[in-house]
Amino acid sequence: MKKLFILFILFSGFAFGQFTVTKENWIEKGKYLQAIKLYQNEDKTKAKIWYVDFNSVLQKTNVLSPTMDYEFEFTTEPDTLDKLYDLIKENLEKKNIEVLTLTFPEGKMHLNFMKSLGSYYVNFQFENKSSIIDNNSTSKRETYALNLKRLNKFFGKEN
Repeated sequence: MKKLFILFILFSGFAFGQFTVTKENWIEKGKYLQAIKLYQNEDKTKAKIWYVDFNSVLQKTNVLSPTMDYEFEFTTEPDTLDKLYDLIKENLEKKNIEVLTLTFPEGKMHLNFMKSLGSYYVNFQFENKSSIIDNNSTSKRETYALNLKRLNKFFGKEN
C-alpha cells in the first residue's frame, strides 16, 4: 500500500504539474578570450551576451554582487546580429568617438566608441531592466573593449 501511495504521488506531480521545463538551445556565435561571448538561440528570436564586468574586475571586490560575470539577453530578428555587427564595424572604421544607445524590451545596450593609445575600440554597456542595482546606479556594467579584430572574433566572423 505504501508503494502504491508513493507511486500515486509521483504520478500526480507529473500529470498535474503547474509548469513545464523547456530548455532553450543556445549556439555560441563567437567570443573574445573568456571575457565576452555572444550566443543566439536556434530560432534566432533571442540573443545574449555573456560578459565579465570590466568595472568589477577593476575594483577586484564588489560587496553587492560577488560575481563578476553577467548576461544581457535581448530579443532579436533573424538579421539583428548582422545589423549590429555592421553598425559597430562602420563606426570603428570611421573612427567615431560617441555613445550609441540601442533600446530593447529587456533594457538598454550602449555602444561606447572610444580612442585609447592611438587605437579605436568599442565596449558594450548595459542597463538591465530586471536588475535593481542597475536601475539605482549611475554606473553601467560594461564589457572588455573590442577593436575591429576582436570584434570579428566576437561575432564569429573570423576564426
